[in-house]
Amino acid sequence: MKRYVTGKILVMVVGALLFLGTFAGFAAACHIDIAVTDVPQEQYETGEEVIVKVTVVLTHRNCPEGIDETQFRTNGLEVLGATPWEETSPNHFERLIKVKILSSVSGEAELQAERVCSKEGGFGVITLPVRT
Repeated sequence: MKRYVTGKILVMVVGALLFLGTFAGFAAACHIDIAVTDVPQEQYETGEEVIVKVTVVLTHRNCPEGIDETQFRTNGLEVLGATPWEETSPNHFERLIKVKILSSVSGEAELQAERVCSKEGGFGVITLPVRT
C-alpha cells in the first residue's frame, strides 16, 4: 500500500512540473492585440482607409519600458494618424491607428507592433487581405 501511495504522489508531482514547465515557456511580458475596429472585410481595396485598435497588456507590472517605446512596422500600409495611448485600466493600454491600404503584389498588408525589453517584450500583428 505504501508503494502505491508513493507512486501516486510521484506521478502527481511529475505531472504538476510538466504542466508548469509547459505554460511557463509561453509567458510573454506583454500581450499585444491588433484588430480592425469595424467589421473585418474579406478583402480590402487599394486606397481604402481602415482604423485598427492596438491593445497592449503589460503582464509584468513594473515594465522598464514606457508604452511609447512600442515600435510599429508596416508592409503594404501607410499610417495616416494615431491617437495617443490611453491607459484604460492598470497596465492595459489602447490606441487607434488609421492606415491606408497600398497596392500589394502579395495580396496582403500588415501592421506589426513590438515591444522589446529585458522581460521578453511582446509582439502583435494583423494581416489584411488586399484585392490585387
